[in-house]
Amino acid sequence: MTRLLEARDLGFAISGRTLVAEARLTIAAGELVVVIGPNGAGKSTLLRLLDGELRPTTGSITYGGTAIGTLPAWRLACKRAVLPQASRLSFPFTVFEVARLGLDGIGRALPGARRDLIAWSALETADVAHLAGRAYQTLSGGEQQRAQFARVLCQLEAGRTVEAEQVLFLDEPTASLDLKHQIGLLEAARALCDTGIGVLAILHDLNIAAAYAHKLVVMRQGRVVASGPPAAVLTDALVREVFEVPLSVGTLPPPEVPFLLPQAGRRGAQPAA
Repeated sequence: MTRLLEARDLGFAISGRTLVAEARLTIAAGELVVVIGPNGAGKSTLLRLLDGELRPTTGSITYGGTAIGTLPAWRLACKRAVLPQASRLSFPFTVFEVARLGLDGIGRALPGARRDLIAWSALETADVAHLAGRAYQTLSGGEQQRAQFARVLCQLEAGRTVEAEQVLFLDEPTASLDLKHQIGLLEAARALCDTGIGVLAILHDLNIAAAYAHKLVVMRQGRVVASGPPAAVLTDALVREVFEVPLSVGTLPPPEVPFLLPQAGRRGAQPAA
């Protein structure tokens, strides 16, 4: 598979504290990579390094073999799109206008009718087309996140007019979403993978991560401690060591997707009748 992004021996330190150390990671075309780990493991810092928001203290990041530091901002914007954990807007934009923000820059070269079509398609995918005329500030947190997802979808579509190889970064994208929209967003991410886009997502729900990831990357204390297919990575020993909870990993029928069941009581005690 074509490697869209490669990080080698990546490190980041600030104020004498190391947040990421010696991290190695690749994202291939058509691959959904999910980063998991406890709070403070360095997941979001790793994502911000990979998307170019932060400059690494050590190591290297390349997009298609080109060092990220040599890419001009407009070219990087065509190569990757980022959905952060939360986005704030001070201006009274409508949901449709928020989606259209993803078409600023390179997207301005597209005909107006084409831009509108892209925006409406993104709003439909994010399930916010019915909110297109609503003011962004009046939406719930989950609705705002879906509007922002429509924005990054627009950015990817506009960027495709320049770059064939793209990566989408999703930083805890499902944190504010109900179950239906968690599944809808990750289904959309997998659909993007089917078109050749690489996706890196940070998730906390291990069952959802296992169900949708092609590859899991496990972080602990700033380091990548495991990487590979979910069925190979998620074991009782790893979950207990990394997350410090006594979970048992089971396996569903083919395609053998692992799942975890929380254990009630520390010593297997039965709930009171």
